[in-house]
Parts: sequence; C-alpha cells; structure tokens
Amino acid sequence: MTSMKYFTLVSFSVLLLSSCKEVTLDSLAFPSQSLDYYEFENYEGELIVPDSMLADASNYTLIEMNSLDQETGESFKIYGLYIGDTAQIATDTIVLYAHGQSLHMDNYFSRASLLANVGGKYNYGVFMYDFRGYGMSEGSSTERGLYEDSDAAIDWLKSHGANPDKTIFYGYSLGAIPLIDKAAYREDFKPSKLIIEAPIASVQYLVDNSTGINVYSDFVTTLEFESVEKIRSVDAELLWLHGKSDTYISIDNGELIYSNHTGNYKQAIRVDGAEHSEVPSTMGYEIYLNELLDFIRF
Repeated sequence: MTSMKYFTLVSFSVLLLSSCKEVTLDSLAFPSQSLDYYEFENYEGELIVPDSMLADASNYTLIEMNSLDQETGESFKIYGLYIGDTAQIATDTIVLYAHGQSLHMDNYFSRASLLANVGGKYNYGVFMYDFRGYGMSEGSSTERGLYEDSDAAIDWLKSHGANPDKTIFYGYSLGAIPLIDKAAYREDFKPSKLIIEAPIASVQYLVDNSTGINVYSDFVTTLEFESVEKIRSVDAELLWLHGKSDTYISIDNGELIYSNHTGNYKQAIRVDGAEHSEVPSTMGYEIYLNELLDFIRF
C-alpha cells in the first residue's frame, strides 16, 4: 500500500517513535521505479484500453529534456513522450499530461494513448513526461523538483512553438500538483484549460484526516502540496474528475480544490463507483473521451 494516507500515517508513526523532527519519509510520496528503457505499448499499465486506442511507435517520439535545480544549479536529464506529429506542435492543440504517483511513463502509457483519442485518434497532440527518478529520468523526486520538471516540459513545448491558447494541462493524482502550480504562477505560458483527475488538496489536509489529532504537517514531512490554495490563482477554465469511491485520495480533496477555483468556468464530474484509478473505465471510454472533447471545445 503506497497511498498518500499510508504515507502520512507511517511518517507520523516513525516520528512518534524517534522523537526527531528531522526524520521525514518524503520518499514514500514518490514510489518511482527506474528503467533502462521504456516498453510503452508492450507494458501492461494500470488502465487497460483496447488495442485500437493504443498509440503505436510510428506516432510517438521519446523526448530528452534538461531539468534545472534552481537551488543547486544541477541539471537532470528527464524524459517525455510526445504522441502525435512533433512538426505540427505550433499549430496543434496540445494536452500536457502529468502522471500519477507510482512507477513511470510505461504505467501511464495507456492513459496518454487514451487522451490521443479525444476527437479521433491523433486529433490532438499529447505530451507526457517522467519526473526525476521515474523511468529513465535522472535524479530523485522532490516537491520542488516536480515544479522544475514541469517547467522543463513546458519549456520544451515552447521551444517547438506551442501556443498556450491551444494547450490544455491535465494532471492526474500526483501530477495535478505541479500543473496547478504552473497554471497559477507561470506567467509566460498560461494554459487555456486545466483538467485535474483525483487531486490531493494538501499534505496538511491529509495529515488532519489521517492522524485524527491536531498536528502541523511539518512534523510529518517537508512536503506541502498546497493545491487547495494555489487553485485560487488559476484563471484557466477547470474540469475536475473524481471517483466517489476513491479510497486512495478521497473525493473531499477534490471538492475543496473545486470550491476554491474562482475562474470564469468550472465543471465537475463525480463518478459513481469509481476508485482512484478507475474514472475513465467506470465512466466508459467513449463517454470519458466525449466529456473531455466537450470541455476542450467549450
């Protein structure tokens, strides 16, 4: 079990036993797996989609980028996957996709492929990337690193002529954290729309609801993940999806974020019977894709 709630419970227990505030278990928040190479369509990820919806090697490109640690000046090579024609980035509508907490891009390839079917196969470009320490990407993940890796992905899109007015940010679970931050604070590339699926409100909220006692989150972890406050600074139109039966990141996390968004338009899709990773499959892939298409074209 590697859920966010488990992370806070285990961290708090260790801190009680050690009586040492400096003992933190931040690494539990990033259960990544290193790879020597990616398998993509040959890997069975968390979401099983029909073969007809999977991207194939003739329509995707493995991308290398450099992510700069602003504090140390160290540069890390990280990897992304672009599904679509990289020569058409300047004119295409692009979905920038930040994946969830565990493993690597292979595990989320089916999800990115599914997004490449919005409005028809390869109708929109999809750019997914691995955070530091995930897959073939160098380094180890930190909260600041999530934001810097997301900057690297946005910089790559910018360097290839991507138009922010035709770019949609889509963050799933952990991936919602950096993309909410970038949508809120990155001034030179404001997305036209923001989609978040099963997001965490904040670490403090998890601590409050996991320990059952009043304790500041910095006694448990250095992480903050303050999406619930950052969303107040997001002007982009918002689509939020969450499973009502999510026991990994409960739907009340998303409810808090959704209620704090004050932009011109927002839409919520609460999915009956869906666990954390089951929103697209429980909705049904065609319904899921049509809902995304309607939002993108709104």
